[in-house]
Amino acid sequence: MKKSLKTSIVLIVLFFATDLVVFNCLKRIDEKVLTGQGVGKVNHFLSLKDSVNLLVFGSSRALHHVNPKVLDDNSYNMGADGKRLGYSAALISSLNKNEQIILVHIDPKSIYNSEYKGEDILGLLNVTKRNNDIDDFIFENFPKEIYLSKIFKCYVYNGKVLSLIKNFLTPKYNYEGYIGYDPIIPSRGQKQIFKNLIDKTDFSAFKYDGISKLPNPLIDKFINEIKEKCDKNNSKLVFFTSPSLIKNEKNLLLKTKEYFKYNEIQYFDFSSFIDISDINNWKDFTHLSGKGADLFSKELSSRLKQN
Repeated sequence: MKKSLKTSIVLIVLFFATDLVVFNCLKRIDEKVLTGQGVGKVNHFLSLKDSVNLLVFGSSRALHHVNPKVLDDNSYNMGADGKRLGYSAALISSLNKNEQIILVHIDPKSIYNSEYKGEDILGLLNVTKRNNDIDDFIFENFPKEIYLSKIFKCYVYNGKVLSLIKNFLTPKYNYEGYIGYDPIIPSRGQKQIFKNLIDKTDFSAFKYDGISKLPNPLIDKFINEIKEKCDKNNSKLVFFTSPSLIKNEKNLLLKTKEYFKYNEIQYFDFSSFIDISDINNWKDFTHLSGKGADLFSKELSSRLKQN
């Protein structure tokens, strides 16, 4: 019995010692990685967030649609594939500079999506060891995850190790010239596939539906926290919707505009700015090509100057 207990204690101590050693190694690598969406882009953002004039946040429809240099020479696009508003809100919570322009992409349907739970925030768990604001933000929404990360140190790198090491050994690009914007350049084959889809699509019935009557409480909370942070920093906040071939019902558009007006937040709706008359402006039904993104970025810049 005593021997078994001693063995168990030794194994537990060994486990936590190994966990701590591996974590420290990964953390040192993490701090040096500045490329790749998994870890590097966030690190790059954290290194320059309080030195730029303008920042863009959002999902792939921000990442691939907004060239920040068209808006301001000193700017950065922090859009990321597969991320939602919680991810953007967590990053915005870390901002300290005053009088920035903060652009946040949002699709009207996401405001009224009752299924969203904010799990995309957990993609920033590894940053909590280095940034108190993001640590506090995640703790407020997912306290159990923070507690787990304090017990099991390597937990914060779950699902990130391979991309972390890959970008450490072979960086994908020169981060020093990177502005966070990734334009999409469709191949000839992709253009043909998309054309075939266009020919088969009835756009009159191609609309978003099935939304909730009330805003998702978590989305509402994130939007108001973003506003509070921008008000505190005396920064200009603008939410916007980029072009899409999947249209929003008129009722949804009206509800969205009323929502932002009620919350005293400026909102630009560009969802119908570019149509299908020139297929070269599109990569698919919801993503612009680089050509379309250039048109949109110029229009967004013009609207900002007008306001």
